[in-house]
Amino acid sequence: MNYVITKPKGIDKEIQLIQTALFEKIGWSPIDVFGRVHKNQSKEKGLVPEFYFGKGEYKDVFTNDLKAANIFFIDDEVHTTDNRVFWYSEVKIVFMVDLKKVKPIITHRADMEAEIEALTIVKKHRMFQVDGFEKGIESVFKGFNTNQIKLLDMQPFHVFAITGKLKYKINC
Repeated sequence: MNYVITKPKGIDKEIQLIQTALFEKIGWSPIDVFGRVHKNQSKEKGLVPEFYFGKGEYKDVFTNDLKAANIFFIDDEVHTTDNRVFWYSEVKIVFMVDLKKVKPIITHRADMEAEIEALTIVKKHRMFQVDGFEKGIESVFKGFNTNQIKLLDMQPFHVFAITGKLKYKINC
């Protein structure tokens, strides 16, 4: 499912364009694609990435074993501008993938195939400058409590992020 927000503004507008392209073109099914997640403190879990559904409701986006993949965006706490028209933020596009479900006919660990497929879609977005990849739970989720997902980067699972700088506009 593609979890979009109504009338996105600023960074959320650019994220939603990439989010929708990934949902429509990645070819993995079934998947959940979320926009920008929030870094929320939980009493039980510590700091976790959660998507805001509205009416005070948040959902942890770490993984769903019924899906082939979860995709979501983590933006940096610092957003900068040099002209007060365009703004910039470092962004991670996080992919939590079950390789057996997204690449069932490949007999080896298909992590590179999944990464290339994701990158092919993401690099087409003109406002996102791809800087690289992060791989593994410790790197991708640095600063988050990962106790509940520590083993989710062993076959058939793969966690990676496409990192880069997202340019967006604020109209005010």
